[in-house]
Amino acid sequence: MDVDELGLYDFVQLVRTRRRTLGWTIAATTIMALLIGIFSRPVYLAETVLAPLSTGGVDGQGIEGLGSSLGGIASLVGLGGKNGASDIEQNIAVLRSRALADHFINQYQLAVVLFADRWDKGEGRWKKGLPNPIMDRVSRLLDSLSGDTVHVRPSDGAPTPDEIYRAFDKVRSVDRQEKSGLVTLGMKWHDPIVAATWASEYVTAANDYVRAQKISEAQRSLTYLEDQIQKTSLTEMHTALYKLVESETKQSMVANVREEFAFRIIDPATAPERRVSPKRVVLLGIGLMGGFMLGLGIILVQNYFSVMRIARRG
Repeated sequence: MDVDELGLYDFVQLVRTRRRTLGWTIAATTIMALLIGIFSRPVYLAETVLAPLSTGGVDGQGIEGLGSSLGGIASLVGLGGKNGASDIEQNIAVLRSRALADHFINQYQLAVVLFADRWDKGEGRWKKGLPNPIMDRVSRLLDSLSGDTVHVRPSDGAPTPDEIYRAFDKVRSVDRQEKSGLVTLGMKWHDPIVAATWASEYVTAANDYVRAQKISEAQRSLTYLEDQIQKTSLTEMHTALYKLVESETKQSMVANVREEFAFRIIDPATAPERRVSPKRVVLLGIGLMGGFMLGLGIILVQNYFSVMRIARRG
């Protein structure tokens, strides 16, 4: 038959005559998919639901809010005005930030966990040499072609800070629900207990990180305000400055006392029982469909060469 005139009926007959090829292809891809699902390391997702809290100060006002309400008096000493984003939005940004991620990674020494295959437990150091010289050269070539900066790997085989962050960013997920405003923090890892522990500890680290920032800001503000009080003799100015001092003092007290400072845990993280990947049912479906499509392709290619051979003989 002419390869250009292969109709639906001819195609069905062709598949029927070469059904063994199709069957073997489907069996091979299905078995391969099942082996991937069986031998791949499972990944578990531990999630905790958080309620973002206002950290702008008592009654929802910090030094900016109170300074703004005092109008011209506060502006004379360089205070007042509104933030571009609310403190809640800023705290959620901190939860997603690289700064907090790097702090958490360093605090719990997660680099050796994220790159366990490059860490020598017996020697207590990074394995010397590149983990994959071929991929490293390919990566360097792609960086040079794209104009990106070519990073020089440490000679001791340690991962670069950017590698560590990108690896952790694949583990961490932060999603906010638009209607309720609640935040879902997720951690993916091969051990469900470790994933749940990281999720809980990351919330603690976020609260401590924001708390430290607020206390530091309050201390700087108090130092500035006390200096301004010493410099001015106006009664109205003194009254305004003392109100600002009171606000910052309360802010510092709240930061020191309130344990869940930036985020309140609504639903704590627990060790999940079901994996999120690999999904064996999905892999099975991919194996079956992929094998079917690949088998049809092989049959068509075989038929093409068969027709070409017959045409040459004739």
